[in-house]
Amino acid sequence: MYEEFYGLRETPFSVQPDPRYAFPSVEHKIALAKMRYAVDGKRGLAVLTGPVGMGKTTVANGLQMTWDDDPTKTVAFLPGAPVRTPGQFLRLILEAFGTPALRTEAQNRQALERFLLDEYQAGRHPVLLLDEGQNVASRVIDAISDLTNFQTSQTKLLTVVMLAQDNLPKKLERHDAFRSRIAVVGRLDPLDLEEMSDMIAFRIATAGGGALDTYFEAQALADVHAITRGVPRDVCVLCDALFVNGYVRDQRLMTPALVARTLNEMSREKKWPVKLKDTGK
Repeated sequence: MYEEFYGLRETPFSVQPDPRYAFPSVEHKIALAKMRYAVDGKRGLAVLTGPVGMGKTTVANGLQMTWDDDPTKTVAFLPGAPVRTPGQFLRLILEAFGTPALRTEAQNRQALERFLLDEYQAGRHPVLLLDEGQNVASRVIDAISDLTNFQTSQTKLLTVVMLAQDNLPKKLERHDAFRSRIAVVGRLDPLDLEEMSDMIAFRIATAGGGALDTYFEAQALADVHAITRGVPRDVCVLCDALFVNGYVRDQRLMTPALVARTLNEMSREKKWPVKLKDTGK
């Protein structure tokens, strides 16, 4: 809609997990390094948490792409489909690793153990990436704990990497076995103003645009940060709306007034906590 007006090849603020737009923030680099350490060290269970919209799925996609190219890893990705029973969970794991599921839970557990041993003998380490971990049913959390029991006398046969929202620790309060098996913990925190500005600049450049200061006044960036609190998904949603509003008003530079106007238009839906004075433009 507005791409030509701003000199862009494409929209820079889509919330789809396009790897081209994955901004390498310090938080994401640390998270990736911790999860890679957990897998390279065959630590059994790693957990990465963060607020909604922080890019945990983007991290998962980045890890999967890295490990897909590693002949010593076999990766399965479960994107968070609702699973209520350990039996369903085992079936999904087998299918994600490309192994046919059998009729009973006991048979599937044996099939998974055979698969893991075969991979171990072939010199490969299986990795289970589990997204939206906060939605996992209580009984399935216990089943995940049990997965860490697949091991030889020297090493774990499987590493589970769980990505979840901030409410996961509360959910785990009654699951001592799971918490005791977590070997590596990571967290994604919101971006500060400088990194948020760098992320916006990175996205605009990736979309074919120019320097950040040709699109945003400094105070407008500060207002965007105050509204979104540096959560990348919210930053993208607001910036996309800003570019639309600038386009329909024939205004190429994002000003504090335009931010305030856009916020007022979106506040009922987004329930953002900050109110800015609309100075009229």
